Amino acid sequence: MSKKRTVYAPQAKPQAECSPKPPAVISVELDEDEDVEWTWTHTSCGKSIVTGYTIIKKRTGKPDKQARERASRHETENRHRSGR
Repeated sequence: MSKKRTVYAPQAKPQAECSPKPPAVISVELDEDEDVEWTWTHTSCGKSIVTGYTIIKKRTGKPDKQARERASRHETENRHRSGR
């Protein structure tokens, strides 16, 4: 029997001009060999919230080029939206 672990969804930071709704997903329970990819929705006021997820097999080694590009693109979008 594999050990389960709970992974919590990233939370949006509140801003005065746009109160974020709580995420549609709070957490997921994963097996040791599983990981989660969060599905993000971007609101009209520039906030990003988690609205879903996909459970995937845990990757071993370095992420492939496409995964690195997606992660980099998402981080850049978040910086741009938050004004950092």
